[in-house]
This record gives sequence, structure tokens and C-alpha cells, in this order.
Amino acid sequence: MSKEQYCSPHPAHAPLLLAAVCAHWRSIATSTRDLWSSLNFQKSSLAEDDTELLLLWLKRSGSRPFSLRLVLEPAQSQPSASLTAFLSTVFDHLTRFTSLVICVEGSCPVLAESKSQILILQELSLDVEWDDLTVTQLLCNLFRSSAMKSLTYVNFRGFRSDSSPRLDHDWTNVTRLYLAYEMSVMECGWILSQCRRVCEARFELVGYWGESSTDPLVFAPMPLKYLRQLEISSLEDLSPLFNAFNSHSLHAMRISLPRSADPWPHIPFIDWIQRTGCRLQELRIYGPVTEEECAEIALIAGIYPTVSVAPGM
Repeated sequence: MSKEQYCSPHPAHAPLLLAAVCAHWRSIATSTRDLWSSLNFQKSSLAEDDTELLLLWLKRSGSRPFSLRLVLEPAQSQPSASLTAFLSTVFDHLTRFTSLVICVEGSCPVLAESKSQILILQELSLDVEWDDLTVTQLLCNLFRSSAMKSLTYVNFRGFRSDSSPRLDHDWTNVTRLYLAYEMSVMECGWILSQCRRVCEARFELVGYWGESSTDPLVFAPMPLKYLRQLEISSLEDLSPLFNAFNSHSLHAMRISLPRSADPWPHIPFIDWIQRTGCRLQELRIYGPVTEEECAEIALIAGIYPTVSVAPGM
């Protein structure tokens, strides 16, 4: 069995299948902790016995680090008691988890509050309903307590930063970052500047309705020497990011701006190419960029960008 695969709780799959062969196999299977160290739920809704299955997996995995993937689709119209019980159990045992993936296409029920314990989470992926502020508050509490210093992969979708505190976190060890929620370019730049070891970053700034400032936005220089891939979709001007951004190791970049955006940040982008000496291998631009600008980019960067119509935002 691959360590990257999540185990299924289906009777026809390991480890339950192995435990059903005979008494001898059952003894071996139930005592082999690694067989029970991951669990995958992908279904339309949770049942009452799913929480019991989770507890069984946690018990049989002993002290092994645990990985969980929960994907519920389609959306549940109302949070179920089974989902509430399941997620409460997850957060009660959060100190055991190294990887946690939760994707709920509906309102996510109230989760247990963090007890500010040091976690061993290395991978965290959460995708919930846009108006679920409880999860955002939970994350903010965890981040402020510096409980998740071991995180290397972060994937958050569906949170509203304008209604909750900023995700103040020690991002030092994060190497892969994917954020898609209502956030400003200012918050995007602040987070990116903290990720000194990031190799892949993707930001979908899907809209921001917080207070905006009329003052020019200026970032301190961002020496991101490990960054190889960057994707940004934004409704706002990205010029401040390009003015501060510094990564000569970047190989692939994708930028998305809507047709209604201000003029494409052509000059800051050219300045960034010249300042860093970056030699891109892939450049994709979704937005209002002219043929003349593409030609200048090709001359400076040594690569002709792939240009597409901006996606609707």
C-alpha cells in the first residue's frame, strides 16, 4: 500500500478486507498500526457510524501520525448531527494529525475550539461555505497560538478575512501555499512576504469588501529565493506586488486579471523581470494585455506569454 494513499473504510478494501479473511489475518491486520494511519471519506453525507469508524481507525493506529480526507458532495442543505459529531471528534484528536483535508460544499457546523496545543500538522486543506466564519475564527485562534509551526502545505478556500482577524501565523516552513477567499492584495502581499521557503504559491483573490485605503500600497522587498511557481488571480492592481517581488528562481507564472481591471501592470512587471534576471519557462496571462506589451515581455523575458481572455470574476 502506498503511503500517499488514504485507506477506505469500505469492507472490500484494505484494511477491513484483510481483517475479514480469518482470525489469524485479523490479528495481524488489527495490530499493524500503519494500516490504520489514514482514512478517506468521500460521500454525499455522513452517517452516525462514520464517527465510530473514525474512532476505530484512531484506536488501531496507536500512536502513529494520522491522515484524514473528508469530501462531502453534493452540498447538504443543513448541517447534520453526524457531521457535527464527526468534525468534533477530528478536532478533539487534532494533535494526532499530520494531514487533514476537509471539503464540505455546504454550511460547516460549529467546530470544537482549539485548546492551543502544539500540533504536528504538516498538510492542512480546508474548503467550506463562504459564510462560515466559525472555521475562520478557529484557524485564527490556532495560528495566533503558534500551534501549527510544522505546516508545510496550506490550502484554504472559502473564508472571509474581512469579517475575522488576519491569519497571523509563522509561515516560515510553508513550501506550498494555496489561498482562495475574500482578501486584499495587501493581505496577499503580507502573507507572501512571510513565506521565505515557499516553492509553489497560488492566490485567488476572489473579491474583497473590507475597508480600502486611498494611500499608495507599498511593500518591503520580498526575497523569495525558492519560489518556482506563482499564480495570482485578482480584481485589484498587482503593481505593488511586482514592485516588491524578488525571485530569480521563478520558472512558471500565471496571472489573471478581469477585462474591467485597471491597465495591466506592464511596467512593474517589466521592471521585475529586469531587476531579478528571471528566466521564465512558462508565462500565462489572462487579461487585458496588448500585442505590443507581449512583444516587449518576450524581448525582456526571453519567452512569449500565452494570453487568454480573462475569466469572469
